[in-house]
Amino acid sequence: MNEDHDSPWKEALEVFFQPFLQLLFPDIEALVDWRQPPLFLDKELQKITGDAESGRRYVDKLARVLLLDGEERWLLVHTEVQGTPERDFAERMYRYYSRIRERYRLAVISLAVLTDTDRGFRPERFPCHFAGSGVTFRFRTCKLLDFQADMDKLLHSDNPFALLVAAQLSAKLIRDGRQRADNLVAFYRLAIRQRLDRDLIGRLVIFLEWMVALPAEAGDYYDERISQLQQGAIMPYVSSFERKAQQKGFEQGVVQGLERGVLQGMTQGMARGTQAILLKLLARRFGELDGSTLARVQLAETTELERWAENILDASSLDEVFDAKR
Repeated sequence: MNEDHDSPWKEALEVFFQPFLQLLFPDIEALVDWRQPPLFLDKELQKITGDAESGRRYVDKLARVLLLDGEERWLLVHTEVQGTPERDFAERMYRYYSRIRERYRLAVISLAVLTDTDRGFRPERFPCHFAGSGVTFRFRTCKLLDFQADMDKLLHSDNPFALLVAAQLSAKLIRDGRQRADNLVAFYRLAIRQRLDRDLIGRLVIFLEWMVALPAEAGDYYDERISQLQQGAIMPYVSSFERKAQQKGFEQGVVQGLERGVLQGMTQGMARGTQAILLKLLARRFGELDGSTLARVQLAETTELERWAENILDASSLDEVFDAKR
């Protein structure tokens, strides 16, 4: 199974940015004036780093925040989520820092979140010296494995991002499908208890599903557990069990949509049917979808879903489906 644990991080960091900093880098979180919402600069970051990192996939977030230091001073926070040990990781952090600093001429804090399972991989600096000249670049690092001993604390934390860290550890360290499913159901129960509004709870549990990444052979067992969880209670989110039921209900509409046109098939059904059908069409046209594509569809507005459905008719790749200029 090709597991994609890192793709959910991009969306999760944006939705839960303050809880993320509060849990992993609390001293930085305390500097920020959260009355001013962060400004995420994904397009700017892509322009700065895209050419140099062509052909490589990383999860980067660049956010601009206002500080609580009595001055109108902006801070750029550059976050790296590194899923596998990489020999040149520290040098890449330095390149990003240098380019962001040169482009914006503002203070930059570089943060590395290491999600790999190599306990010895802990890059913190990039030294470059020769003949008495050079620099030593330092960046902040958080190793998620360090939270393994405090798993119980994570599960009982009021911080919603703590559940995501627990889910990431579960995905990385636990191979047994049934145990993963049991953990995921437990994460759901804890997420419901979080003091969040309905929308945020829904997003949180979707991220949990992506990060746990259940193997296919655990699907039936997981569905049974979710069904038991739903009995006697209304879940404040649409679980994968419910999404599967929706997809089965729209199977005929999907086939008709392929034959007579995607839009006709997508106009049938419930409010969330458009998502289920679009995912079905994408998988049928382009093969198994990764976590990033699932995230994009499941968090999209209705107008975006309809536009992407139109694009499927003549798109030759996923990039063409999501192209805003089409």
